[in-house]
Amino acid sequence: MKRGRGGSVTGGTGDIKPQILTMVSGTSTAGQYNVIQQNLPVPRFGTMKTKATVFEILSLEWYPQLSDIADPDSVYFGYFATQQLRSTGDTTTGATVGTDVADPVTFGAFAVQKDFTTSGATVLYYPVSLDLTDGNGNGILIATDRLFLHTANIGASTQGTTTVKVKYRLVNIGINEYVGIVQSQQG
Repeated sequence: MKRGRGGSVTGGTGDIKPQILTMVSGTSTAGQYNVIQQNLPVPRFGTMKTKATVFEILSLEWYPQLSDIADPDSVYFGYFATQQLRSTGDTTTGATVGTDVADPVTFGAFAVQKDFTTSGATVLYYPVSLDLTDGNGNGILIATDRLFLHTANIGASTQGTTTVKVKYRLVNIGINEYVGIVQSQQG
């Protein structure tokens, strides 16, 4: 008796269960961008003639600058891009953040603002969770071999790192769809 085959793969096994990729931004200087490149764990064996394996991002859990958690009056933000939009050490401003988030190669952006309240306290809850799936459980397809993690702050008085947990799975898509995604993600 033949068994049906699953449509998606993870690790080449036919398994559709998601995996977790953890990325850490490195130390971010107050008021400056920190950019890291992450190569994606996508197998490129070339055994399929009509399909390609791509990275599907389902959700993100951001933990922005936990070492700086008590610093009042600051904004922390981060986003992913399929191209490098800024360089480590570039100065951050509200305008640069707005420009980057509006760029078509950017996704999964978050921003958190910390302010002193009249009671002298700030309240933030971590993680900042983003569900990137549609109503059918499909995530964002990434057909490039790497992502660029951009993190920064505005107004922070200390250095810190941002951690993000990326929930993903590997999926097989048609070659025509793959070529279209690659073209759109490379500008």
